[in-house]
Amino acid sequence: MSTQAYAVQHEGIAPLGAEGLEAARRAALADALENAALFNGASVKASSQSGQKWGESSQIRGAPIGEYRTVKEWQSNGFLHVIVDVDPAIVAARVQGNEAVSSKPAQCTGADYKRKILVSHFWVQRPAQMSDLDRFPEGLQLEMVRKFYDSGNYIAQRAPSEAVFDLLPQYVDPILQPERVREMARRYAVQFVVGGIVRDISTSGERYTTTYGNDVRAGERKIELNVPLVNFTQFGLKATPAARRFEYELFVFDGVSGALINRHRLAGKASGSVVQDTATSMGSEGFKETDFGRLVDAKLAEGAARVSQDVSCIPFSARITRVEKGRVYFDAGGTSKVAVGDTMQVYRVMPGALPLDAASFEPTMSLGLPEEIVGNITVSQVQPLFAVGAMAGSKVQAGDYVRFVGRGGQK
Repeated sequence: MSTQAYAVQHEGIAPLGAEGLEAARRAALADALENAALFNGASVKASSQSGQKWGESSQIRGAPIGEYRTVKEWQSNGFLHVIVDVDPAIVAARVQGNEAVSSKPAQCTGADYKRKILVSHFWVQRPAQMSDLDRFPEGLQLEMVRKFYDSGNYIAQRAPSEAVFDLLPQYVDPILQPERVREMARRYAVQFVVGGIVRDISTSGERYTTTYGNDVRAGERKIELNVPLVNFTQFGLKATPAARRFEYELFVFDGVSGALINRHRLAGKASGSVVQDTATSMGSEGFKETDFGRLVDAKLAEGAARVSQDVSCIPFSARITRVEKGRVYFDAGGTSKVAVGDTMQVYRVMPGALPLDAASFEPTMSLGLPEEIVGNITVSQVQPLFAVGAMAGSKVQAGDYVRFVGRGGQK
């Protein structure tokens, strides 16, 4: 059996500001190294907030030359993206102050609620590369849902064959549609929506193994030996790919506003057993036992961890489904860890309001929608999938949203 061997790659992002490309490159590299440390167990603590991104009290020191290398660099929507190969053992130890590392996520007010998240269809940028991968996009969806469930922080579901954005062949970036995000979030009753694009699953190199008969899979070729006895017994050699990349991009959306919260590009390379057959197709028990399967599993776990970091300090919210006789019903309950006595603020996305767009962004890049605070409720009854609150104020109506304020009435 071959040994797993894949590169550890992480993405960093920085805005292209007035300070120029070099300043953005330094900031993007620092972000990539910080992401590497987070993935390998470094702890961070949220201490300040700027826009939708929380500041962190610990920072990663820059690794000396030779401990990482830049694999790819590109610009998109006013941001510079870099992907670096990193030695995880070195970067994980380079936390400022040499503090002990921890795998626990940052703790934020109300973070113990289980939020609802939807995983939409994964696009494959080059479908010809998955000729040996049966139902690969569907398998990625299912595995990502399992990752979110296994974390214990989410109620996750998937949207079969339904994408949260379109990817046209002539474009590299997807066409973001905030209204589609909002519509899917309402229909599936979730707070966040995740979409993905598989950028690269190409194979490279060759290694040689024995074969019998026509045991040749997609991407392999049989080598003719021209030896009569060998040909008669049908034993022979075949050339099979020696390595395979897995590179994908995740997009994290806020379901209420439809705004893009963050995007992550993750990549790695596996060596050894990288061509799949029906017995080791995506989602099968044998898939994770292959070198390529282990790579995919690790990168999906890294992606789920990135999403958790993105949304961990965004307040819990749910949608009001009914208002009746002074009682407010909303679509989150005991399974989301809502408890009697919890205090919720009620807000309404302003009807007819246009999305807030940044002039420097593409027209489809929404910053969100303005909202209006219309009241408060205190949870009085909890069922598994919904809760009921006593209403303070007469303006609350179905279609409004509740946002966490305090546990047991304590702000």
